[in-house]
This record gives sequence, C-alpha cells and structure tokens, in this order.
Amino acid sequence: MANVSFDIQWREAMMELLDQMEAENPDDEGLAPKDLAEFSCIYIKYLQIFKKLEECYDQVVHPQKRLDIRKALESTIGRILEIRLWMVKLNGGNDVVQLDDILVDLKLTPDVLEIPIPRYYVEDRAKELEERAKFLEALVDKYNVKRPSDAPLTVLPPLPEDEAIRCIQVNERGRQGRERAHIMQEIRRQSAFEEKIARMGGRQVLSRDEAATRVQAAARGFISRQRTKAVTESELVFIGMKPPQRDPTNDPKSKESKNLSRRKIVQSENQAEYNKALVNLKAKVREMEGQDMRETIQDCVNTWFVENRNPESGDYPDFPDEEDGGSKIILNPPIIEEPEPAAEPAAKKGKGGKDDKKGKKEEKGGKKGKKGK
Repeated sequence: MANVSFDIQWREAMMELLDQMEAENPDDEGLAPKDLAEFSCIYIKYLQIFKKLEECYDQVVHPQKRLDIRKALESTIGRILEIRLWMVKLNGGNDVVQLDDILVDLKLTPDVLEIPIPRYYVEDRAKELEERAKFLEALVDKYNVKRPSDAPLTVLPPLPEDEAIRCIQVNERGRQGRERAHIMQEIRRQSAFEEKIARMGGRQVLSRDEAATRVQAAARGFISRQRTKAVTESELVFIGMKPPQRDPTNDPKSKESKNLSRRKIVQSENQAEYNKALVNLKAKVREMEGQDMRETIQDCVNTWFVENRNPESGDYPDFPDEEDGGSKIILNPPIIEEPEPAAEPAAKKGKGGKDDKKGKKEEKGGKKGKKGK
C-alpha cells in the first residue's frame, strides 16, 4: 500500500469518529443511545475505527502525521474502555456480553470483535525490553541459574517387575495383532484377484506386440487425460471460474510483507531525522532568540515584583505556589475583566415635566414675536 492509501484510511477513520460523536450526542435527546443493543453497535463501530487508526499509525512514515494519529488512537482506546464499562453495567454487572445477534444484524464476522494489541506498545519499548533481556542474561550468568531448556529431565522411578512385564506383553500382543490383520488383508486381496482372473477365463499369456500395445494405450491415455485436465483448467481460468495459479516468486503477500518492512525502515529513519531536527531547531532558537527571551522574562518578573510590592512595609512577595500556577501567573497573568460602569439614574418625572412645559412656552413666545415683526 502507498502513502495515499493510508492517508485515505486515516481520513475515513476520522470521518467515522465524527459520525460516532454525532450519533452519541444528537441534537434531539430522544435519539441518544440508551439500551445495551445501541451501545453494542457503537462499541463494534469503535473497534473498527480503532483497527484502522492502529494500522495507519503503524505504517504512516510521516512523523507529524503519526503524532496526530496517535492522539486520535489513544482517545479511541479510552472511549472503547468507557463504552465497555457502560455495557457491563447495562448487562447487570456481567462481563460477558453476547454480541452474536448484533453481528448478524450488522452482517459482520466474529473476527471484528478481536482486539489486537497495538504494535507500538512493543516498538516504543523495544530498547527497554532489550535492556531487560540483557539484565536477565547477566543475572543468569552471575548466579549460574540453569535455564528451563538446559534443566535435566525428571527421571521417573522404575516400575515393579510385574507391571513392567505386563506393559511389554500388552505392546507385543498389540504389534502381533496388527501384523496378523495386515497379513489377512493381503490374503483377502490376493484371493479376490484370483477369483477375478478365474471368472475371466484364466490367465492369458500375451504376445510381445499385444503387451506393447496395452502399455502404449495406458501411457497415451494418461498423457491425454493430463492434457485434457490442463486445457480444462485454462478454460476455467479464462472465463473467471477458477483463480490463476500463483507464481511463488511473484506472490502478492510476500510483496506486501516486504513493502511493509521497507515502510518500517523508512519510518524509523524519518523519526530519527525528525528528532534530530527538533534538537537542532531548539539549539538554533536558543542561540538566536535566547537572549531576547531571557530579557523579556526578566522584565516580566521585575514588573510583577514591583506591582505586588507591599507599599507599607516595602517587602516583596513570594513566588506563587504551584497550586496557583507557579511562575506561569507571572509570565501569563490572567485577564481581569473590568466591571461595567453603573447606569446613570433616570431623571425625575416631575422636573422633567415642568422643563418640558417651559420649553414649549418659550417656543410659542418666540413664534408670536416673529409674527408681530
């Protein structure tokens, strides 16, 4: 499989995760899953998504993509455990949940319920496991502990004479009985052959030409049957009724296994290159911006001490506790929301009414004056 195939599989798994989230948290609460059957369907669907993500994480060679896939994979594993626990509760506390009917309804095979161990569990701890194996080997060599394969076989106590004789007699009588049965079978086969020859008129002495003709007929018949069989198989392959015979040197399964092994090598190389680039990038940032960052942090700390200094005693405060956030509060102080200004009290109705009347009278007086002029 190519990189595009795993990218498409990853995209499909993420879309299925979104569908599962919508199914578990619908807008209408009446459509939310409630009984054991509905949670069983969700559980099976999560198992399918888990297998897709696990395969993608194992075969994708891009380091940044693998980080995102791993987050989704671990979240899916956690959700599977949560749903499994809830299914046990709905099943009355019984850990064994019957999912056969659900598989039949979904038209799935039982292998869907098999939960594979994620391969990165072993790959991420490969160095640790190797060191542990070396440590155990050193302990074995140090204390001269015999390995199970090197331990001598336990010797059973000798049998009593009567019991040993009885065992030998049983084995010998069994051997003689089998030999006698084989001889009788040969005798019956020979007698049947003699009877057949007698019914055919006795043994016939063939001439040299007749014997050669019969041998040729048998050989030609065998060759013809082989040719007919080959032609029949080729016709069945041609019309698609039989799969073509696979060439062991061109086996697609072996090619796939080689391709997967090659991808793992490329994946490890890319991961090593990514880790090396991270170290180089951190060193470069520290070299180019380290001094500016140090001065910025120092200014923030000084400003915080000055702002929180006790004006009466002049003492500086202690560093914030770890429970309160530690130095994070100094560098990224929480935003304090300013209180909204209080609304101005409304004017009294009485005063407002008199002012309005005065204003109206003044307007009328002004109009009359204009008319007189």
